[in-house]
Amino acid sequence: MIGAGVAGLAAAWSARRRGARVAVISAGVGETALAGGAVDDVPWEQIERASRLLGGDLPASDLAPAARQFAAELGLWELPQAAGVRLATVAGRIRPARGRDRALLDLGPLRRTRVLVPRAARAAWDADALAEALTDEPFARARGLRFLPVDAPVLRFDDERHIADGDLAARHDDPARLSWLLDRLRQALEGAGGAGAILLGPWLGASAPRAEALAARLGVPVGEALMGAGSPAGLRFEAARDALLAAIGAAQRHGRVRAVGGGHPGPGAPDEGVTIHVEGEDVPLAADGVILAIGGLAGGGIAYTPPESGAGADFPARGAAPFALSIAAPVTMGDDRGAFGVVSSMQGPELDVVAWPRGERLGALEAVGVRCEGVRAAPGILAAGATIAGRARTVLDAVTTGLRAGAEA
Repeated sequence: MIGAGVAGLAAAWSARRRGARVAVISAGVGETALAGGAVDDVPWEQIERASRLLGGDLPASDLAPAARQFAAELGLWELPQAAGVRLATVAGRIRPARGRDRALLDLGPLRRTRVLVPRAARAAWDADALAEALTDEPFARARGLRFLPVDAPVLRFDDERHIADGDLAARHDDPARLSWLLDRLRQALEGAGGAGAILLGPWLGASAPRAEALAARLGVPVGEALMGAGSPAGLRFEAARDALLAAIGAAQRHGRVRAVGGGHPGPGAPDEGVTIHVEGEDVPLAADGVILAIGGLAGGGIAYTPPESGAGADFPARGAAPFALSIAAPVTMGDDRGAFGVVSSMQGPELDVVAWPRGERLGALEAVGVRCEGVRAAPGILAAGATIAGRARTVLDAVTTGLRAGAEA
């Protein structure tokens, strides 16, 4: 397994269930560690458009038993059976999702109530503006939700005005600090005359979600707002991932894979299996198969390499495909329409035309990846998650393709 995001983790889990020996190789933060904690199956914008068209919320799709069991063993997400969740973002939107990191606040069950938004002197947290924007959201108006900014000293030390969200979240892993926050939130509830929930910034735990412990003792739901890259949800995923890999007995190796090649000598065929070349290691690793779960453009698994990137003082030496896998491997690159098609110039494609989504069609920066038959990319090589061309770049799609790749490997 190359890559330790959610696709690689699901593939490792699936393969171990079938008795395979599994090693997971990764070099650092992957695409999943950049996620904010929303657990989507299809892009949420599509759900929003369909909901508006039909005039109501869509029922949540069923999860395959293997996907639900995987999520249960990971222990990080809530995935309701019959309905999705509604999450408030730090940008002032309320958006649907299939599930959530348990630290995030689900607004779905709330009706005709107030949600407290404590003020905090942090650059990325404006409780007054956020409360006003969320109250004006169509979902909030339809459900009778009002977001109320309140004064509550949720920051304990002066440096907490400036430290990263992950560092502040890690402080709430300490039970004593969590109890201190509990007392401040209880005072805020009493001062406001009660409320139906409390919405905080992305600060509630780095090693595990801490929101449910607060909610159980306060008697009202408490949770984080959803943010983009850099959320502590990525730290919580990494902690849960490492615990699950240890539980299933999968080996972990730190290293950057530079190339995957066909064939190491084996019984019955001269080119059986694959070889994996890790940076700094003279002897390649031999395996019966390999799963590429290295992410897409956002995670660094795919590189944008237009012809001009290799040009010197003059024009590029030749035309070339503008995208490439970040490791050398005998696979074919493409997008959801197949091959890349005609490159607009020696400088690569016109990104302002093809990069962004149009209607239901993915933009090239999302759709580009390894062309596969299902999850099979080449003999002995499979792919999962955002590495595959044309797949939805969502957490649960990564789980689905990871489970399939692990089973087929």
